[in-house]
Amino acid sequence: MDSEIMYAATALLTLLAAAEGVMWMRCRKRLKTSQAEIESLNEEMRNVRSLDEATGAYNYPFFVKMANIQIKLARRHRWPVTLMIVDIEQLESVNLRYSFKTGDAVLKHLNDSIRSVVRTSDVMGRFGGSGIFILLTECDTENIVTVRERIEEYIDKNPLMTGEKQIEYRRSYGAVTMYGKQVHLNRMLDLAEEALGRAKEQKKELVIFDKEGSEV
Repeated sequence: MDSEIMYAATALLTLLAAAEGVMWMRCRKRLKTSQAEIESLNEEMRNVRSLDEATGAYNYPFFVKMANIQIKLARRHRWPVTLMIVDIEQLESVNLRYSFKTGDAVLKHLNDSIRSVVRTSDVMGRFGGSGIFILLTECDTENIVTVRERIEEYIDKNPLMTGEKQIEYRRSYGAVTMYGKQVHLNRMLDLAEEALGRAKEQKKELVIFDKEGSEV
């Protein structure tokens, strides 16, 4: 009799342990799911904080952060670095003629077109109210001419459509190229904006400056 009681008690303890184990596994699974959901939400929040709402490109503070990471790498390897600004000419006219929603669609179209052409390692950000920054490592003055041509070709082949209407918009390009230890983001930002201004003023397709601010 005692042995039967002992056997029953052992069996009961085994069942309780198994049940506890199942409950523990379920708790762990739920915990992992919760952690995954939290991480997913955190990633969404990071994206919200880092991305420009209209274009999907990085906002200016996050662009600067990511650009400096790439520049640090380029300086170490002595790569050429080019910063180019692509700016939509007379975006206000688009807003007035169509709507601000259409103006945002133009900005998004420009951003998506550039992203389709450049490398995933190239850093893109919102420039002012009407343009996009692109920081390209291992990219010299000859390469950036090719990049611009590819952007223009892509937009020509994939125009922005709203319903059956094609929305056309002109673009200006200003760029600066520096090499290795010369590369400094603040200086590049200033020179690229100056190059863009000259391109608009002289109605040129693209103006490229060197580190001294001289046109290449």
